[in-house]
Amino acid sequence: MGVVKGELKPSEVDYGKPFYETMRSPSAEKLSVTFRPVNAENRIKWDKDLTMTIAEMSDGSRVYMSANYNDADKDYIAKQFWDQRWNRYAQVAGIIALWALIPCIVIFIFGHVIMWIGRGFTRT
Repeated sequence: MGVVKGELKPSEVDYGKPFYETMRSPSAEKLSVTFRPVNAENRIKWDKDLTMTIAEMSDGSRVYMSANYNDADKDYIAKQFWDQRWNRYAQVAGIIALWALIPCIVIFIFGHVIMWIGRGFTRT
């Protein structure tokens, strides 16, 4: 939900206190924000959750964040998400490239081995 102040773990935080007493401000402290994919179950739950804010990006992606953040923090988090999109695109492209190349390489090696066996294990 946010970056906890001090050495506390999220389970040890008193969420009854005002938000910025327990959480750090990403925009004020110029924090680097990291993002994780949201699974389908959480996406459905968070779409209905009033404690969450959704920022829609122009490419159709969404970033979920606590509604308790002020507008400066929300804008900062959304900008960080948008600025990191090329890294996400590169990761997806890398996975697709591996799925496309690995079967081709395996088939090539298998075919080469079959040809080698067919020629009686002679040098090529």
